[in-house]
Amino acid sequence: MLDTTAVLSAAVVCLAGVVSPGPNFVAVTHRAISSSRVEAIAMVVGISTVNALWAAMALFGLNVLMTSLPYLLCSIKLMGAAYLVWFGIQLLKRSGQPLKARGGSARASSFPSALRDGIATNLANPKSMAFYASVFSGAVPADASLKTLLAMVAMVAVLAVLWYGSVALLLSADRMADWYRHGKRTVERICGLFLIFLGGRQALF
Repeated sequence: MLDTTAVLSAAVVCLAGVVSPGPNFVAVTHRAISSSRVEAIAMVVGISTVNALWAAMALFGLNVLMTSLPYLLCSIKLMGAAYLVWFGIQLLKRSGQPLKARGGSARASSFPSALRDGIATNLANPKSMAFYASVFSGAVPADASLKTLLAMVAMVAVLAVLWYGSVALLLSADRMADWYRHGKRTVERICGLFLIFLGGRQALF
């Protein structure tokens, strides 16, 4: 039997985690204002897929894995930190390069690449995994039915798509693209430094 109250309660917790600024938000923001809307949506799909994966693993035993294999979590954390630092450095390097033409079918071919970037960015964020394994799973009743658990996983994916998709659609508007074209160097340097900061903090704490 589906426990709608439990699903809605978990949705509130999930929404609080999704809207918190972090690597996912920075990645979607940068992709939306610097590339095509197709690429931005592709990145959203990748991020949302991993969110659903974290939720599913949390509801079906991730917390047990984290407890029994602490070194695995530490390794994931360090690899994720390295990826975020690398991502930030790439943005800093690209900040001085001229902006490529935007839109059109030429950018549609980049959908798989943007999808992979979304997946990689979220996989590189173990705090997201920890959120679902602790805070999110803690909001789930111990006697929740399988149907309720599956509904929660679907809910996580939907909320991620709605939030990040809204950000992508808003920031991929032509007006935002024009603004970005004028402030490209500053925007990419800020995003790059922020990702490097997040990666460094993740590696140290």
